[in-house]
Formats: sequence, C-alpha cells, structure tokens
Amino acid sequence: MAYVIAVLNQKGGVGKSTLSTNLSTAYARRGRKTLLADADSQGTARNWRGTGPSAEEHGKAFPDVVGADTAEAIETLTGDEITGAFDVVVIDAPPGVTEGPGEVTVGALKAADLVLLPVRPSGADLWATSDLAELVTTRQDATGAPDAAFVVTQADARTNVAKEISGALEELGIPALSARCGFRVDYTKALGKGVAVEDIQPGGKAAGEIEAIVEEIETRFHV
Repeated sequence: MAYVIAVLNQKGGVGKSTLSTNLSTAYARRGRKTLLADADSQGTARNWRGTGPSAEEHGKAFPDVVGADTAEAIETLTGDEITGAFDVVVIDAPPGVTEGPGEVTVGALKAADLVLLPVRPSGADLWATSDLAELVTTRQDATGAPDAAFVVTQADARTNVAKEISGALEELGIPALSARCGFRVDYTKALGKGVAVEDIQPGGKAAGEIEAIVEEIETRFHV
C-alpha cells in the first residue's frame, strides 16, 4: 500500500505546490511509483505537469498527476484500489480549513501517514498556521496518527527570523524538519517550466534542499 503524504497549510503562497511537485518528482526518480493528487481547485500541480515535458521526452521520471479537489475524490484516491497501485501518494491540499476547502483538507489529514506543513519564516505565517497545527495535533491525540512536521520554506538564512523559527514552530506541538527550502529563483523557474529544481540546476542549492528533505523524511519517518 502507498505511503500517503499530505502537504497542508490553510494559508496560500507558502510553497505547498512547490514542495509537492518537487517531493513527488524526487520519489518518482528514486524508482517509486508516485501519484501526485492535486486537491487545490486552482490546479497548480496539474498546470505544472501539463506545461512540462513527458518523461519520455525528458529522459527522467515524473509522478502521475490527477485532480482531487473534493473530499470524495480524496477518499477515492486514498482507498485500497488506488494506493495498492502506487508506492507513494502526495496530496497537494488547498488553503483553508473551513467549508469546501476545509473538507478536502480534513479528508487529506485523515488519509495521511505523514502531514507536511510548509510555512514561511514570518510572524504572520506562524499565526495563520496555528489553527491547522491544532487540527493535526487533535487528530494525533485521538488516533495516534499521522506523523507530522513543519517544513520551512522561502527561508533567508541571513535573517534572525529564519534562524529562530524552529523553536517557535515546536511550541505549536509539531516538530520542524532541519532541512528547509531557501528563497531561491530555481523553485519559481521549475514550477513555471513543469520540471523539478534538479532539472533547472543539477547539483544546485535548491536541488540539494529537496534531496535533504527527502532524506530526512525517510530517516525520521521510515518512509
């Protein structure tokens, strides 16, 4: 059965789709049969894959990408029939935890083995994340699952905020990965061209950051 990773945040613009597309591509290129479920009605992940080259043209693997922007679609895609056909399922969830988007987010949370919460190193983003963090920890207290971790995105290592954020995040009851995504143009280029950051600059800093995130997930959560 597939290992399900849900990428959640109630705030837009924090790098959910950037993390989802690069993470799912990294797993696909490690030989894992990977499905990327685009649960955001904006369709960023679907547009990303539609813009990019095919695996045959590119010579490198990509995840399968499907739309899943309703709670019912999430339930179907994380059911035994679909998860039995894949090794990894990554869900790029919509912003919001109430009404329509909230139902999708809750569905993704319930289906996940691991929840990743991308967050920018700013006070406003920390405040906006607190409700979702509480939702995740409440689920953990009730069921013992899923595992969860913050992933710091768009981090500028030169600022004190970027250096101090891990402690602030842990106060919300969820640990932060040591690996993080910096504020780099390669992420924007990759999303726009429908490829991964390693295709923009092989061996570059952004590619190294994604590799470090995958390695930490595998070590920490035994994916």
